[in-house]
Amino acid sequence: MTILAAALLMGTPVHKPTSVVFQVSAGPVIQGLRPIALAAAPTGSKFLACLEDGSVRVMDAKSRQTVRILAKHPQGAYAAAWSPDGTYVATGDESARIWIESPITGSKIREYRTHTKGIEKLSFSMTRQYLASTGKDDQINIYDLSKPAPKEVRKILGKGANFYGAAFSPKLPYTISTGILGHGGRVYDCNSGQCLGFLNTVDDQGVFDVCYNPAGTQEVTGGKNGEVLIWDSASKKTVATLKGHQDWVNNLAYSPNGKFIASASVDKSVKIWNSTTGEKVGEITGQSSVGSPVCFTADGNSLITVNDAGDIQFNAISPSQAPKDEPAKPVKATTKKTKKHHRRK
Repeated sequence: MTILAAALLMGTPVHKPTSVVFQVSAGPVIQGLRPIALAAAPTGSKFLACLEDGSVRVMDAKSRQTVRILAKHPQGAYAAAWSPDGTYVATGDESARIWIESPITGSKIREYRTHTKGIEKLSFSMTRQYLASTGKDDQINIYDLSKPAPKEVRKILGKGANFYGAAFSPKLPYTISTGILGHGGRVYDCNSGQCLGFLNTVDDQGVFDVCYNPAGTQEVTGGKNGEVLIWDSASKKTVATLKGHQDWVNNLAYSPNGKFIASASVDKSVKIWNSTTGEKVGEITGQSSVGSPVCFTADGNSLITVNDAGDIQFNAISPSQAPKDEPAKPVKATTKKTKKHHRRK
C-alpha cells in the first residue's frame, strides 16, 4: 500500500504537491434572498434557487440577477433539479407537490403529488426520461416523463431504511443510489426496483446525501458522523474517507469537471476536497447552521452557498473548473480491512 493510499484510508489530509490548483473566495451576499435548495443548469452560469417563502427563481451567477421567476409553491421547496438537456427544472415542496416546469418559458409541464410527506430530493436520469423523488415518507418514486400519467411508474419502499438523497447515475440510465439511515446506502434499478448493491459503511450512523461525479465513475456520500466518503461506482467500495467536519454532512456537489467535491455541514462550513488526492483545498466558513445547499455552476466559475443568516452567497472559483476532455481519475481502491464501530447509545 502506498503512503497516499494509507493516508486516504485513515482519513488523513494528504498534502501531496499537485498540478491541480483550486482557489475559492467567499463572495457577495444578497440579503433577504434565502434559498433552501439549489440546482445548476447543465451549461453556463444559471442556477435554480428555491426560497424559504416557496418562491422559485432562475438566477445567473455571473450577473447575480434573477432572470425568471417560476410558480410559487404553497410551502417551501427543499428539493430542486435541472434536467441534463436543460429543458426541464423540477422542484418539490413540504406539501409533497412536485412541479416540472420550463426554465425558459416558465410554463408548467407536469405536476405530481404521490408522496404522503414532503420531498427531500429530486434527480433526473441521464436521458431525462425519468425523475426520481425521495420523500420523507421513506420511499423513492420514479416518474416516466415520456408519459402523461399523474402517478409514478415505480415505487421503491424503504421499509424502515429511511431513504435520503437518491440520485441517478449520469451514465447508467436506470441506476440510482440512495443514502439510508443505517449502514451507508443502496443502489437500485429504477425499472425493476431491485437492489443492485450496497454502499456499506463501518458504522450505522447513516448517509444523508449522495452525489455522482460527472463521469459516473465515483460517488460521494456524507452523513451523521461528519465524514465524507468517496466510492468507486463499479465496485461499490470506499476509496477515500475525508475527515474534517465536526458535525452532520448533509449536502454534496461535484465540480463540473469532477475534480473537486463541496461538502456542507451543520458545523457552519462548506469544505472543498480534491477528489483524486483527498486533500482539503478550500473552506468557506460562516455558512448555514442547518447545512448549506451547495451548487457549482456549469461554467466552473462559481460555487453558490447559503450563509449563517440564511442569505445566498456567491463564491468565486479560480481557475474555472469547467469540464475538460478527460475527467478526473478515481482514487485507487485499497484492500485494508477496517474494524466495525458501533454508534454510541
